[in-house]
Amino acid sequence: MEPLSQHLPIDQCFPRLWFERLVIFSEPDEAHVVRTIPLHRGLNLVWAKEPAAGSATGTRAAGHGVGKTSLCLLLRFCLGDISKAVADLREELLGEFAQGGVIAVIHADGQPFTLCRYFNPHKEGIACTGTDTAGIWNRPAEDSDRAFLKKLADGMMGRVFPKNIPETNQPIEWKHVLAWISRDQGSRFKSFFAWREGEGTGLQRRQKDPPIVMRAVLGLLDRGESDLLVRIAALEEDLKRSQQKTEVLLQEPTLIRHRIESNLRARGNLPDDFPIRTDDLFADSVEQHIKVASEEAAARLATWNAKQEKDDQAVADLRANLKNLQNEFDRAQSEYDLADAAKRQDEDAFRAIGTQLLNLRQLSGHCEEGNLPFSQCQHVQAEIAKLEQASLHDVRDKKNLQQVMADSAARAGGALARKNDLQQKIEAMQRQEKLLVAAQQKTRLARRTAEIEANRWPDLLDELDRWERAAGSTQAQADINASHMESDRIEGELNSARTKLALLQQNRSEREKTLAHITDDLTRQLLPDGAIGTFDPRDEARPFRLSMRGGEAYRVLEVLLGDIACLLDSASPESALPGLFIHDCPREADMSTGLYENYLSLIDLLQKERRMDGEPHFQYIITTTTPPPTALQNKDVCLTLYPSSEEGLLFGKRFHDGRRMSLEGTEELH
Repeated sequence: MEPLSQHLPIDQCFPRLWFERLVIFSEPDEAHVVRTIPLHRGLNLVWAKEPAAGSATGTRAAGHGVGKTSLCLLLRFCLGDISKAVADLREELLGEFAQGGVIAVIHADGQPFTLCRYFNPHKEGIACTGTDTAGIWNRPAEDSDRAFLKKLADGMMGRVFPKNIPETNQPIEWKHVLAWISRDQGSRFKSFFAWREGEGTGLQRRQKDPPIVMRAVLGLLDRGESDLLVRIAALEEDLKRSQQKTEVLLQEPTLIRHRIESNLRARGNLPDDFPIRTDDLFADSVEQHIKVASEEAAARLATWNAKQEKDDQAVADLRANLKNLQNEFDRAQSEYDLADAAKRQDEDAFRAIGTQLLNLRQLSGHCEEGNLPFSQCQHVQAEIAKLEQASLHDVRDKKNLQQVMADSAARAGGALARKNDLQQKIEAMQRQEKLLVAAQQKTRLARRTAEIEANRWPDLLDELDRWERAAGSTQAQADINASHMESDRIEGELNSARTKLALLQQNRSEREKTLAHITDDLTRQLLPDGAIGTFDPRDEARPFRLSMRGGEAYRVLEVLLGDIACLLDSASPESALPGLFIHDCPREADMSTGLYENYLSLIDLLQKERRMDGEPHFQYIITTTTPPPTALQNKDVCLTLYPSSEEGLLFGKRFHDGRRMSLEGTEELH
């Protein structure tokens, strides 16, 4: 172990995060504590001890379904994990222990805290400083459980650099680190970056982002490399946009021409293979069809223009005649009213109507009956003289008024007949006006349609001519050349940035060399017969590798040794790793009993070598059904679970709704 000790950091004497105790309670008082689990720095083994062969049957004969995975999920729950597996366990435990919860004594950056969380997600927990769990339920809260976990997450992430994934700018969060240090048992340690099974880690890029999170947490992503990654991502986006612009400029003429030609063919109902233009005077083409159609449309427009002019004149003439006829009707109405008043011997009405009639007679106009102006009509002039006489002298000459009224009354029948005749003529002309206006509207609509049709064909041909003049123009080619030059410029900058990144990555930092030495020394210590361990932080699949053949057993061991190398390095000030790992049954069945025992013995040796203040600078919690080495069974087993009895189970009883088996059942694969 001497070579290994030379490369291990000594800067930090305690893990940044570790558990001292875990208490499960069914109700919030001391009398209902279900189980208390003491934990310590260094190796903590949770052993599901199977009974001797033949002494038990069924579920009582195997170390599965006893609570190992549930314990790991409870630890994750106390660290703020909100994954589906934790939520499912919380829901199930709420059904079993409606008032229950869990208490954890947690040390964070050298400060002890006691956290109480309930299985009921709607019930707020509490957090206090110190390690005293007695009466925690009745103690004044210094913080709520959620507020404490928020501060814990912020504190654990304080040293992580960069704070965001360089290429995507996604924040690197505590939940991503928590996924790494407490791998899902369902992921089965199949690869180093397989942290969560099913729901994933929440990172945007499943393959590229976990390695960046690892490097950021381990302090292996310096500012220069981070800036280059950001720069490369931005240049890649710029190049993509520039190339798309160039492609649009190149395709634009073709697309425009295709649109115009499609519209021309569709307008003429012509097949797609019909030529737009042709030099053969006798061959048919779209252009010839357009010219013929355009001439026909222009002829139709001229016809409708003439028709509209004729209809407009007819309506105007009719309305002028109707106006004159209406004036005649108004005079006839007055004559009749005058005669009627005379018949009724209504002198006042007669004089008023006579005055009104006189005014009408004095109007300029044309008499329809005599076919001459009113000023030359003898009948009109005679009426005017009588009315004037009645109007001027009736007061002095009563007999004269009576005579005029008698004459007027005698004309009542003729006045009525004249009025009714004019009324019929007006109604006939109004009906004719409606017909003419309707015809006029139809003509206008047809004329507008013909105008649009006449202009549509030349517009398309003009657009085609403009396109042909501009398609190969100097300006169009200049735009394409400028876009090509911009793409070339961006590509040059991108290649330069990639070269700088490659050179920077080739120059391995001291941090990388230290982790590589730790990995190799761990490998040589565990497999002294020529195995070599390597570390490449930029490998997106297997950053930690063992140079030997051995199938799944060594692939799992590769993942375990990678985590342990990072755990040992967590004492370095450059590392932001909390110094805590939780491994739930790391597929010990895939390794031989001897190899698995040697692995646990190596951890024991490391915790002895790395004691600073009398205790190791890390905490490693691991569950197992395989018996640990005899030397570890007394001092490093923090909890022994027994499937053969109810009291030996984590919660002191079996759950009979089948859900406990669904959470713990995956252990049976191992």
